[in-house]
Amino acid sequence: MTASKENIIADDQQEALLQRKIREVELIKEVSAQVNKTLDINLIANTMLSLMDKHFGFKHSMILILDDAKEQLSVLATYGYEEDGIGAKVKVGVGVIGMVAKRKKLMRMANMGMQKSYMQAVKKEVIKSNNEKVKEVGKLPGLQNVESQVAIPMELDDELVGVFSVESEELNLFNKEDEMIITILANQTASALQHANLYTLEQERLEQLNKAHSELADLNHNLEKKVEERTAELVELSKKLAKYFSPQVYDSIFSGKLDVTIKTQRKQLTIFFSDLQGFTELTERLEPEVLTELLTNYLTEMSKIATKWGGTIDKFIGDAMLVFFGDPSSNGSKNDAINCVAMADEMLKKLREIRNQWLGRGVSKTLNARMGIHTSICTVGNFGSQDRLDYTVIGNGVNLASRLESSSEANKILISEDTYLLVKDEFDTKEKDTISVKGFSYPVKTFEVIGRKENSAEVNLPLHKEIPGFSLSYNPSELSDNETAIKLISDVLMRLEKQEINKSQK
Repeated sequence: MTASKENIIADDQQEALLQRKIREVELIKEVSAQVNKTLDINLIANTMLSLMDKHFGFKHSMILILDDAKEQLSVLATYGYEEDGIGAKVKVGVGVIGMVAKRKKLMRMANMGMQKSYMQAVKKEVIKSNNEKVKEVGKLPGLQNVESQVAIPMELDDELVGVFSVESEELNLFNKEDEMIITILANQTASALQHANLYTLEQERLEQLNKAHSELADLNHNLEKKVEERTAELVELSKKLAKYFSPQVYDSIFSGKLDVTIKTQRKQLTIFFSDLQGFTELTERLEPEVLTELLTNYLTEMSKIATKWGGTIDKFIGDAMLVFFGDPSSNGSKNDAINCVAMADEMLKKLREIRNQWLGRGVSKTLNARMGIHTSICTVGNFGSQDRLDYTVIGNGVNLASRLESSSEANKILISEDTYLLVKDEFDTKEKDTISVKGFSYPVKTFEVIGRKENSAEVNLPLHKEIPGFSLSYNPSELSDNETAIKLISDVLMRLEKQEINKSQK
């Protein structure tokens, strides 16, 4: 052979090799583009099998995936078989496919001499045992007249992902030159399958998280609803309990400032006592239902005034009230005493309104309140047993306040000298007789509260008011007979009260 002929042959071989490499690159690109454009694991597997038929003429093929336990493979996709056999399982190390999975080496079987062995291997691949780890799920696909089989491990970073198996009725399935490119394509598909599997697992995990989140949201909603219901019950219970305590005591208990234990202390307090004169006689005249309504009305209005001025309502004893200032909170002894007297003064004014209402309802017996106030050191706190406590005040100061109340005239406020010294700058008073009180070795000076002091400059200013049906003109500098003026005003007030009663009776 001449040199020129040898060169021509060499050139042809180089050209053929070049064209083959170009075809292989194009094939790799095509397979890569197809299997990587989706994350559907089944679509990837079926696409790869279809491309294998297109480029290599593999009419019968399948892909099996290794399970997480790395103990068995299951059929993911098949191509060209009458029965797809999806889900059929092969134990690692059993049969041709199982051995390829175990060794991670390509295996090729051909010629009739191997047919018998091949069929025996196929039978082994069909799992019929009752082994708990591997149970038969469907029949593995296979050709009856098979002449050759090739099984190729599908790997990613030296880790087995699955096995690609091809069968043919022809003796030679593919030449050895195609072996490398098919292995590359198989591994490329393995990568796509692994990514798709991870995506599927992530979606499943996300779905589980969403489900758990939904269940948690429902649980939280139910829990919030139960908390709201329980809170509403506690609020309702709290409202009921509040009626058994003075607002200050109630707030101190539920804010944690006041321990629910037997505990007392000595403090300077201003004590207020009041009762209704003639109440016993009224109980004999009225029906119990009417009496209860009237007494509730009276005590409710008095309680509102006591709370307004910061008094701690100790207890109700029939028509009587015991209120003290200076605990659990205090504005200082002087201000506590002033607030207590101001409270009593407002109570008398309110009683006048209530009295008119009672008269309008036919209660002819006029009721009058007597009030007594004293300021001194007392013992205050929780008294009682380990099982039942009463927040109250005790001491001689309480007894003196009660004695002042019983010594007071109707609709008057009688205060002790101790209280007088604290409020004299705020209230006009008139000294009354001394009284003797059990537990005191000396007579107690008493003072009657006339009313709150007015600004002297304001008292001396002229006053002129006029409304339809009523006219009032007052000039202190021209008035010479105060007593007559007081009688005139009293007469007008009496007529207005009677007129109001007549209106309410109609």
